[in-house]
Amino acid sequence: MTQHSGEPNLEDDRLIFVDSVPNETVDKINTWKVMLVDDKAEAHQVARLALQKFKFEDKPLQFISAYSADEAQQLIEAHPDTALILLDIVMEENDSGLKVANYIRNILKNRLVRIVLRTGQPGQAPEEAVIMDYDINDYKVKTELTREKLLTTVMGALRSYRDIQTVEINRQELAALYADLEKSHVDLAQAKEAAETASQAKTTFLANMSHELRTPLSAILGYAQLLYEDAAQLGYEEFEADLLKIQSAGEHLLLLVNEILDIAKLQADKLVLQIEPFLVKTLVEDVVGQVQATLVANKNSLEVDLAENLGTMKTDQSRVRQILRNILDNAAKFTENGIVRLTVYRESDLASHPATDWLIFQVSDTGIGMSPAQLEQIFEAFTQVDMSTRRKYGGIGLGLAITHDLCRLMDGDIAVASELGQGSRFTVRLPAEVAKFSSSVQD
Repeated sequence: MTQHSGEPNLEDDRLIFVDSVPNETVDKINTWKVMLVDDKAEAHQVARLALQKFKFEDKPLQFISAYSADEAQQLIEAHPDTALILLDIVMEENDSGLKVANYIRNILKNRLVRIVLRTGQPGQAPEEAVIMDYDINDYKVKTELTREKLLTTVMGALRSYRDIQTVEINRQELAALYADLEKSHVDLAQAKEAAETASQAKTTFLANMSHELRTPLSAILGYAQLLYEDAAQLGYEEFEADLLKIQSAGEHLLLLVNEILDIAKLQADKLVLQIEPFLVKTLVEDVVGQVQATLVANKNSLEVDLAENLGTMKTDQSRVRQILRNILDNAAKFTENGIVRLTVYRESDLASHPATDWLIFQVSDTGIGMSPAQLEQIFEAFTQVDMSTRRKYGGIGLGLAITHDLCRLMDGDIAVASELGQGSRFTVRLPAEVAKFSSSVQD
């Protein structure tokens, strides 16, 4: 006899009895468990003989025999991975097989095993009624169940079991994945909550510390100013330079404290704008006067081009001043013996609804410039182009980060173009009037 892999040989009628596969062998190979439930021993023998050489997907059958309903219930509970049950209806009682089917589906909740009812008395349990009332998969009259039909029935049942088992495995894997995702979601939520708590604690700490630092710094600056005035009046010229250094260092430290507080408030979304109208030209001229010391220190010249129609803005004047001061200070600090240019103009966006005016502040320089890699992190907090610039130029890398966040807070933006060794150009674009109903605005 020639055996074809995956399909039974239906042409071979030689029925040679073989024992079930020994248990120790079954444990080592993958088999399809088939349970034979019938109170007649010859029914078991015939089924075993007919299916002895049967293989599906290169896996043989492992037979399990039960001779009563009670034994069948015990065995299916012990072998929940049974693929197929050939179940007689009439055994010790007329509906014993139906009770077994009900036990499997409704008590054990086993929906995977394929149940094929076999009966020698079809009138006792009519097919239509059984199919309607019980979750079975096929119904066969014993006299019609020839060897060929038995092989076909088993093949169809195992194919169905295989497909359903695959779906169930996928369902379980998806359920496990969903559980993992749910756990990850909970972990992320907890991490987010912890981060928000830490951020709030950081903001509170910085706010308190900045207050504690500002008080003695203000006293130092005040006393330095008084001592400088007294030294000038009393003619102690040798002390004046040292007193100016003390005042300058104190003002620098106060600036750092203010920057740290600002970035903490911005990151915690706690910074509130103070809205007021002001003349743009007046603000620009004031800021230009404030940066003269930095320009002179690095021997730079400043070129200013102000349009005639600058008019007024209605936004936070102190924050616009801070933005312009930061980008001018940045240009003056990283440029030596060069030129810093400030261009300010007003433009209208007629395409917006309603039409909006914008103020453009553009600062360009002939300084050290930046590489593409350095440009990618220029607006990150506590970042400078590289360690060499920090050592040479000082600072903690907050000015441009604060400037970027302030522009966004006021519904504007900032852009930068630069080339290493060729200077940089910063362009700030701010609306002439902050949106009236902005959530971050306080009128």
